[in-house]
Amino acid sequence: MVPKNDNILIGLAVSLILPAISYFLLLQLQSMIVEASGRPISFEPRTLALVAICLNVLPLNIFRRVYLNRSLRGLATGTMILAMGWIYYFGRDLLQ
Repeated sequence: MVPKNDNILIGLAVSLILPAISYFLLLQLQSMIVEASGRPISFEPRTLALVAICLNVLPLNIFRRVYLNRSLRGLATGTMILAMGWIYYFGRDLLQ
């Protein structure tokens, strides 16, 4: 039996929305750490983006555990698109 909310578009939406929200939350956390410590702490934007993309592991585990296979495919597709975008955007900096 296929669960009601098992759709590729749901997984794709989760894979794009979660990293965007987590990236901006990580930026806010960085500024809060700088204000609290009084020291100029700076994380690279590529590191924050990579951590935000890697947070897609959390819904991946949930989708796998609940047998939302189509949503899992959408999540994996969106994560791969974000990873390819990260490599395209930040890859040149890593090779230099």
